Amino acid sequence: MKKEKIIAFGLGTANRGEQSQLLGALKAIALNTKNTFNEKKQILLPIGIKKIEDMRENFYCSKYKNYKMFKKDIFLILDRYFEANKIIPRVFVTVFNQALNENAATDADATCRVIKEYYDEHNLGYIFTTVLTAKYYKYKYVDLINIPKHLLTFSTRIKLLNNKSLKKKSLITVGTINNFSKDNVIEKYDELLKNIKTLKNDVKLKSLNLKLERFLKAKKHIVFCLGGRVEGPEISFDIKYAKKIFEEAKRLTNCGYNIIFVNGPRTPNNVTDFLFELCLNEDNIIFYNCKNIAKTDDERGASKWRIYSGKYENEFLVQQKYGNIYPGILGVKNTLVVHTFDSYSGCETTVVGIPTALSHKGLFIDKDIRYDCHNLVALLIPKYAIDWDEFFTLALNMKLEPKHLSPQALSSSLKVYAEATINRLKKIL
Repeated sequence: MKKEKIIAFGLGTANRGEQSQLLGALKAIALNTKNTFNEKKQILLPIGIKKIEDMRENFYCSKYKNYKMFKKDIFLILDRYFEANKIIPRVFVTVFNQALNENAATDADATCRVIKEYYDEHNLGYIFTTVLTAKYYKYKYVDLINIPKHLLTFSTRIKLLNNKSLKKKSLITVGTINNFSKDNVIEKYDELLKNIKTLKNDVKLKSLNLKLERFLKAKKHIVFCLGGRVEGPEISFDIKYAKKIFEEAKRLTNCGYNIIFVNGPRTPNNVTDFLFELCLNEDNIIFYNCKNIAKTDDERGASKWRIYSGKYENEFLVQQKYGNIYPGILGVKNTLVVHTFDSYSGCETTVVGIPTALSHKGLFIDKDIRYDCHNLVALLIPKYAIDWDEFFTLALNMKLEPKHLSPQALSSSLKVYAEATINRLKKIL
């Protein structure tokens, strides 16, 4: 095969964390190959969707009656893609969905199978398939498997060591691939400052504006980045846990801290409402909604719990004038970001060296089913992050501040992945 420009593309996802992984991987490969990332040319989207942030549904083979029907839909997306683009990507990226549990691995393999079959049936040449943040599985159609260390159990480590072919195409990393960087924080921080200035006289945002200005003027800051539930009962993010962290936050305001809570797609709506209501009465604590807000009755259904619906839809729509203030708010000096340990987001801030804490006491996670969350805590604390309860005690009694922490920066899984993908592909082309 003659030398050609190596372009990567991937199938869009509705899940925010997976979007971050996909965008990070595509951008890293573009940087590694000295190409410019172009979202329109590198992300496969459903008909009617113009950008990945607008996706509401995912494409998984297990959602279909059979593989044939799944293949038909993906082929239609690919037909439309190649009609609009003259390029032929050589790398395909998909993201493993942890919440799917039993179906996640087979779904990832099925997606890569469809891509390979499309290329074969349309004589498009070779396609190198990769899956991000995957658990151990005997993948047949994946050429590079990114397996973060926390997703391996003792038994799967042994299995991987004994399976030479699978081991050869596996890439073990500490932490997950993401789309987070210092440049992104700086860019979003500058954007936040501009928005505060632009929206200063907006009557509907008066309370939020005052709180944000107060936050910026404070000398010590904490940002709580909230995770949440999954499809099954293995993770319970409830009001009791929300009350615990709020009470801790309130006590730290007496020590000079200003605090912001930001939720995520998995944060339960009742927890969102509970914390928002509590923060309304606090001068030095902000709650900022980062969930997509329901637009239709269908999106207000119980099955669409990743989308916010409830009594504060109008208030949160007003907030959206600021956009997503995370990660921009992390650009404020002397700030600690606290991640709940059901989330992989702690990998993002530890990579860029932002003082990071993990909150894991009071949040139930079944260790047998979601061992990965427990493993990640053990990998990150104390080398890359601090235990939140330890920080809280020291901040309360010993005046500890984020600037006093000196965490070691976690190696970038993103860079390792991009280099491995391109180096392996070059040996084939």
